[in-house]
Amino acid sequence: MKNSQFIYLLFLVIFVIPACKSAKNVILQAPINQISLFQNGIETVLNESFETVEVDRKAFSLRFYNKAYTYKNEKFYSAKIAAFLNMSELDKVKTGMLMADLPCFEPGSGMAADETGKYESLYFNNSGHHYTLYENSESKRLNLIGRSGEYLKLEFEIKGLYYDKMEFKMNETKLNEFYLAFLIDRNLNGKIEVGELKKLIVKFR
Repeated sequence: MKNSQFIYLLFLVIFVIPACKSAKNVILQAPINQISLFQNGIETVLNESFETVEVDRKAFSLRFYNKAYTYKNEKFYSAKIAAFLNMSELDKVKTGMLMADLPCFEPGSGMAADETGKYESLYFNNSGHHYTLYENSESKRLNLIGRSGEYLKLEFEIKGLYYDKMEFKMNETKLNEFYLAFLIDRNLNGKIEVGELKKLIVKFR
């Protein structure tokens, strides 16, 4: 009996205790390609690269991970979000393409933010995108809701819709659905690579 107890204690010392100590130094890695939809206090992870989601006719947001935008070092990390009224426009955006070959993502196609510094509505534009970034608490177009190492967990709020030269509250729109192309060029090479593009069909309940 004494021998078996000794062996058990020896096992604890050699394997279990060092493992517990090293676990304290482990930094959990952010699921950097993960995008989720947040509405009504519920965050739903969107696992597929092309997905259909249903939302209530009220504000919702998209949450995701990205590095901080750094103008000084020319690290222009951003999430580019293009919104369309027609599915045919979403179909044009494909993995493997150069952003320069797409009117909605080509250089210079980022739309200016509103006076608040953020996008107060989702703008539908076949030749432009929401250029969303977070540099610091004063220079931002997104909400910062968390950190994981060098990655920030960020939030893009959609509180209204702008189309037909009019702004609509979410509960006023007559749309049944719309389409989003969500792109983060993580290596800043100007090419849409695997894991960088999410396409969404957003349906209203």
